[in-house]
Amino acid sequence: MITGKKCMSIKSKSKRTPNLGDKIEHTCRLNGKFEGKVIELLSMQFVYETKEGYHKHCLFRESWRKINEN
Repeated sequence: MITGKKCMSIKSKSKRTPNLGDKIEHTCRLNGKFEGKVIELLSMQFVYETKEGYHKHCLFRESWRKINEN
């Protein structure tokens, strides 16, 4: 059992949430960075779709950020 260390890339509890249609970048320590468009909001996580058509989940408190659409 691991104590005192965090598994995954989880920040302290954050109440920020993306909006539907936002473009985000999700950073995962195991699988790298993914970009996608938010397609569904759930109670503690959201679902986004990548350019390749994959659907991925991200917890609100994981490492992610909004991407500016300039």
